[in-house]
Amino acid sequence: MRLIIFAFGYVVLASSLLAQTEQAFTLKQAQEYALKNNYERISAEKDVLIAKKKVMETTGIGLPKVDFEANFQNFLDLPVSLVPASAFDPNAPKDKFAELKIGTDYNTTAKITATQLLFDGSYIVGLQASRTYKSFAEKSLEKTEIMVREEVAQAYYLSLVADENLTILKKIAESTTKLLEETTRIYQEGFVEEQSVDQLQLTVNNINNSLSEAERQKAIALNFLKFQMGLELSSPIVLTDKIEMLLTEVSAEDAFAKEFKVENSIEHQIIKVNEDLMKLNLRKERFAFAPSLAAFFNHQQQNMSNKFEVFSGGTWYPSTLWGLSLKLPIISGGMRLAKMGQAKLDYEKAVNTTKQVEQSITLKVQQAKSNYTSAYSIYNNQKDGLRIAEKINNNSVKKYTEGLISSMELTQSQTQYLETEAKYIKSLLDLFNSTSELKKALGTKE
Repeated sequence: MRLIIFAFGYVVLASSLLAQTEQAFTLKQAQEYALKNNYERISAEKDVLIAKKKVMETTGIGLPKVDFEANFQNFLDLPVSLVPASAFDPNAPKDKFAELKIGTDYNTTAKITATQLLFDGSYIVGLQASRTYKSFAEKSLEKTEIMVREEVAQAYYLSLVADENLTILKKIAESTTKLLEETTRIYQEGFVEEQSVDQLQLTVNNINNSLSEAERQKAIALNFLKFQMGLELSSPIVLTDKIEMLLTEVSAEDAFAKEFKVENSIEHQIIKVNEDLMKLNLRKERFAFAPSLAAFFNHQQQNMSNKFEVFSGGTWYPSTLWGLSLKLPIISGGMRLAKMGQAKLDYEKAVNTTKQVEQSITLKVQQAKSNYTSAYSIYNNQKDGLRIAEKINNNSVKKYTEGLISSMELTQSQTQYLETEAKYIKSLLDLFNSTSELKKALGTKE
């Protein structure tokens, strides 16, 4: 029994540990995961499914419809009708009426009705519009997927840069703390002034504050990435792509490698579909002046009796008919003309919006390319600047330990190093973000 309990406990513990196992993601894996689990992407996919159901609903309007209806009535008191008594007795006074109960105690009716739309211009256009709307939903889903990919990329970059910032600060903190310990030892031996120790302690405190803030920023960045991916915030993850590897995929020439065509942009494709919808709406209003034609068929069986005999035979009286129904609009008080005028203006407005969006997309791409090129140049300069600042700081530390410079001069060197490091981190993040912003502006999956 103890062995069983032990085994059960081991399984529970193993399951618990397994549940907390870190999931490893490259950037591409994170993007693929988000395309299945991101909240906005899931909603956009639902919109596509809704649009498909809308097409089915609209198609059904023009298909045959069959309805069955059954009614059962039991008159506890038959209705009384008054008729002139002279109808039965010629000698009866004219103002005298006879009371008649007309009908039977039990009435049962079963009816089947079939209808078929033969022609309706609005239906034809409505069917086209529903299919176009489905295309609109599909394009919107594609746009959402593009946005999700780039938002995940930006969050991934932010997490890596936050980690890089933390790594550099830890390195600076470690070397500065060692220097403080060495200076404190020398001070205790009476070789340096207390001010040198205080100056270094102040620097260490500032670095530790930056380190704590960097830790918080890293945690926030990682949670933001999880949110964009559609992961539970409590799920532990590890990022396997390194900054150096991702930087090899970032080249200023890439922004200009392919010829940009505005019609390839998903934003342009969506606005064109919207223009098509407005055009179809105009056609629908024009068809409002056209007639509609439908056919119908009706068959009815009725049982009437003073006894309940629905399930025991009885006499059923049939009634069957078919026909056509023509509806021709004639006068609407100018309402149809007004609606057609509105639809025409809406279409013209959509055409104008398409032209505006085309110019806007072109402008966004130009601006994004410019920002991308600028960010790439700034990053290279800041990367070189960080190398120089680190070299200067190392030389200053060496000179300080040799007694060639004061603690104030060392602090200035370290402050310059920290400021340069912050600028480098910002330039790195700006470079990655400008890459994503350019891809968003291009509006393509590539």
